[in-house]
Amino acid sequence: MPATIRLVPMPEETSFTPLGVLGYCLSRSDFLAPVWSELTLPVKQVEYPVKAKLLDIIVSILAGCRAISQVNSRLRPDLALAQAWGRESFAEQSTLSRTLDAFGEVHLAQLRQGNEALFRRESGVFGHDFGQEWLWLDIDLTPLPISKHAEASTKGKFAKKTATVDNWLACRPPSTMRPCSLKSIQANKTAVPPIFRCSRRWKTF
Repeated sequence: MPATIRLVPMPEETSFTPLGVLGYCLSRSDFLAPVWSELTLPVKQVEYPVKAKLLDIIVSILAGCRAISQVNSRLRPDLALAQAWGRESFAEQSTLSRTLDAFGEVHLAQLRQGNEALFRRESGVFGHDFGQEWLWLDIDLTPLPISKHAEASTKGKFAKKTATVDNWLACRPPSTMRPCSLKSIQANKTAVPPIFRCSRRWKTF
């Protein structure tokens, strides 16, 4: 007898508990409202508005769907997750595909404008008082692992991720003088930790 696979609705159980907690917080605070506030997408809104369908696409990405076709089998039965995001159920995959097909250059520009508005609202850089103190940035130049089959993937500057201790030792200044004769003065072996400071000639904007 061949195996039969059925999709059973899960109104009280979810496979994505952390994602449900995130959705509960974001949907109740209307956190993503600036993203599509300026978006005017010409699609029919029979059962799901454009905002809800775009939200379903975001949830599908966070849930690990590799394609829109996985929404029906991965998200739609999960009614508890949909309720956590303020929805009764997620939209069907064909509905989401038609929404993405309706995007043009103008709508992408509107979406970028909304994304920038969200960034300006939540960014700590724009709220920083440059007249009082410097803005310190911590940049990690070590590479992250990436598959060789990833789209447009290229080999980075570093062949592998190095340890933090090795990076710190690499920042230490080398010896300033080596003994090349009997009269030479040996350099100090104590390495001074590097001091990362901006020049006073820099001005804040």
